[in-house]
Formats: sequence, C-alpha cells, structure tokens
Amino acid sequence: MPYSIIVIASFLTTIKSTWDMVRQKRPAKTLKTETRSTLVILLRAHVNELLLEGEFDYLFERLMRANAHNDVAAVRKIRADLQAILRLRRADPAAGRTTELVN
Repeated sequence: MPYSIIVIASFLTTIKSTWDMVRQKRPAKTLKTETRSTLVILLRAHVNELLLEGEFDYLFERLMRANAHNDVAAVRKIRADLQAILRLRRADPAAGRTTELVN
C-alpha cells in the first residue's frame, strides 16, 4: 500500500512540474510572436513609405524597448498605434504628415 502512495505522489509532482513549465513558456512565446508580427507590419509600412523616417525610428525604438522589458501589453499597444496610423494614411495619404513626430 505505501508503494502506491509514493507512485501517486510522484505522478502528481510530475504533472505539477509540467504545468508550471508550460505556464512559464506561454508568455515568452506570445511576446516573441507579437514582436515579430508587429515588426513585420512596421517594416512593410516603412518600405511602402507609409511612415516618415522619424515615425519609423520612434515606433521601432518603442518596440525594441518593450521587447527588452518583456512587456507584451506594450507591444500590443505599439501595434494598435501603428495600425491606427496606417488606417489614417490609407484613407488620406497626406494625413498627419509633418516634418517632425509629435509625442
């Protein structure tokens, strides 16, 4: 009988360890995919000249800083800001274009 308790305890410990490992990897994977996809959108917008050089530099720096701080929420906010700019530019290509980026 004591043998079965040890086996059950070992099994439960294995399940808990596996679950903890999965929980730790999920946010890192989310950050990685969110950062990559946002960077692709940012680069495409820059190549297609939908962003000014200053806007690109500003958003790129924010993205790299958010990635360095492992901040998924900040990456998502940057993506939302970028998408808002792109929607505005697609509606009116001259909209919001200035020589300097306003914070």
